[in-house]
Amino acid sequence: MMIGEAIVGIRVKSLRDFSGVPKGTEGVIDEDYGDGVMVAWDLPNRPLPKMYRQYDGKPTIISGLLRDGFDKKSELHFLEKI
Repeated sequence: MMIGEAIVGIRVKSLRDFSGVPKGTEGVIDEDYGDGVMVAWDLPNRPLPKMYRQYDGKPTIISGLLRDGFDKKSELHFLEKI
């Protein structure tokens, strides 16, 4: 994925395994924090809410979302826009 494609609300797919996130898992970029973006993962046991597109600021312990941050310059190659 290129930096210009990393936009809040788009769906992405993981191109490698991460802790708790198997390769091929889909998610949504739900936050842009300047140098990076956060992805909320759509997991079978922790699905995203229907039409989820943007982080609402609730702590993940309450929302149940699994989110991971990706540096725009060095980690976006782990994601693919879908």
